[in-house]
Amino acid sequence: MPGGEIIYLNEKLVDGYQQQNTGSWHVAQVWNQIVERLFYYDAEGNFVPHLATGFTENEDRTVFGLTIRRGVTFSNGERLDAASVAANLNLLGKGDKGRGIPRASYFPTCYGAAEAVDEYEVRVRLDAPFGDFIQKLGAWSAVGILAPATINASLDQQSDLDKIYGTGPFVVESWLPSKEVVLRRRADYAWPRADAKHDGPARLERVTVQQVIEPSLRAGSLESGQVDLVHYVQPVEEPFVAEGFDLIAPTFFGSVWGLQLRLTAPHLDDIRVRKALTHGIDRSDILTTNYPSGAWAEAKSTFNEIVPGTLDLRERFAYNPDLANSLLDEAGWTSRDGAGYRTKDGERLSFLIYPSVFITTSEADLQLIAQQWKRIGVRLEIKATDFSNYNTVTAQPDVPLYENHWLAGSQTEMWRWWHSSQANQFMAPGEELDGLLEDLVQAKSEHDRIEASKVVQEYVIDNAFYIPVHEFRQTWGAATRLRDLGVDGLGLISFYDAWLDA
Repeated sequence: MPGGEIIYLNEKLVDGYQQQNTGSWHVAQVWNQIVERLFYYDAEGNFVPHLATGFTENEDRTVFGLTIRRGVTFSNGERLDAASVAANLNLLGKGDKGRGIPRASYFPTCYGAAEAVDEYEVRVRLDAPFGDFIQKLGAWSAVGILAPATINASLDQQSDLDKIYGTGPFVVESWLPSKEVVLRRRADYAWPRADAKHDGPARLERVTVQQVIEPSLRAGSLESGQVDLVHYVQPVEEPFVAEGFDLIAPTFFGSVWGLQLRLTAPHLDDIRVRKALTHGIDRSDILTTNYPSGAWAEAKSTFNEIVPGTLDLRERFAYNPDLANSLLDEAGWTSRDGAGYRTKDGERLSFLIYPSVFITTSEADLQLIAQQWKRIGVRLEIKATDFSNYNTVTAQPDVPLYENHWLAGSQTEMWRWWHSSQANQFMAPGEELDGLLEDLVQAKSEHDRIEASKVVQEYVIDNAFYIPVHEFRQTWGAATRLRDLGVDGLGLISFYDAWLDA
């Protein structure tokens, strides 16, 4: 069996790994080697069973049955069975306030309870219909299945990577919070996913994941041969990486990169202002300037086109500075200050945004948008923050703009993003959108769900609640001797099949 050890440079590691709190792309690439899910999306976007072998659902989509794979164990020796899966689902669906453990945001709030009906059969009941609940069981790395010892542990213990016991092909050998994680091949692993290229244990003996925040240092380490793999190759580095290394930049199930517009913030209650901002962005210029490899594409809607039912709505939010200017004139922003920005009643038309700390292309894109908006007299203030404060400062209702770059394993992610009972970034879009989103999640067939998603896409774009900009990718640069890396349909890398060609 091929062996070998590799060094993988990740932009960001963290100091706590409690599952419901591990939602970043950086953490997910480590977590995916240790913890597995009941279902997953393969590289072609197919939804495939793994720790589950199948499912049933009633006509109302309120009761679901799961059959659990036999012969699987957690890394601490405990057995995967219906009871352990039910315990996982109940913690994900409900959380535990007594231990300070939150519920999983990917689960619907109508989650009722899961119970083991026999040794390898689980029944899940919801309090209201949710048509694609099963898809949420593979929606992201943060819905993985953990050993009972981990599930029953305290919040502090669940945050300690040494105490995370999963069913994955690697285990944690050691970790230094926010600095390094060393993964070791699990010798008795024997239940790979259907998309795997081999059986048995992983081929690599060890993977050392290190935090290196500066993109140029990651690229330089790859170029010099010091490391074997780097995450987040910068778009301007893609041509260089593609020449001497393997550039991995798949399109995966999900949303595009764009801007949410908070209607609670000053000036954004006026649809004319919102539409002006939409038509003031030159997406072609952003792609040409910041993404010279040509691998990135303009957004067509709220999702990328891999998601079934994605519409091409580009004409409705296309770059049109003349229209943007006339809309702002109509909204009363007709005066200009000494810097050329529009004013009304002595107030400048200005908006604040915090660049995402979770992706490395955010600030460069926002800087171009700031230049483009200045041409129509709008100021964009870009204010930096750090990982520890990002979620707090961006949640303030008077912060007008918030980025969207989240994956979407199914159309109902729009409900999770935008329903008033969920993580609604608009803050005040009204009951009409809530009703459309409820139609979406209660749809009982794939056809009905797709049709309902089209209505939501059009509503959000036509009301300028959201500005799509470009598709979003995860990128890696790999030494050519590192073979058979896998990336699934959610942009999660896998080292299970990988090996070193000496």
